[in-house]
Amino acid sequence: MGFVDRIKEIILKPKSEIEKTDEKDTLVQGTKTRYGKMMNLTLSEKTKLIETLTPREKETFYILLGGYTLKETAQQLNVGYCTANTYQTSIYKKLNINSRAELIINFRDLCETREE
Repeated sequence: MGFVDRIKEIILKPKSEIEKTDEKDTLVQGTKTRYGKMMNLTLSEKTKLIETLTPREKETFYILLGGYTLKETAQQLNVGYCTANTYQTSIYKKLNINSRAELIINFRDLCETREE
């Protein structure tokens, strides 16, 4: 089966079947919001996830959580845009999220406790 055949198969599947397979692929279950999934994690679980990040990824994480763009993040870290993008991708994989919105939805309370 070729690539195009697989695409056609996905397109022709009923939407309910596609949603079921997406739920199975998700490692961390959460409720879907308008902007992404909201994981139901405690503060200690979130902290454990953050501890899996490298020191540079933690820096990037907190800058992104502060609302800075990727370009601004790269400037603050004194690295290239591609390097900052690599950090961001790695952070998303380790935290089981797919977007900046999900990052902020799920981890903004960590930023608030860090400022205090």
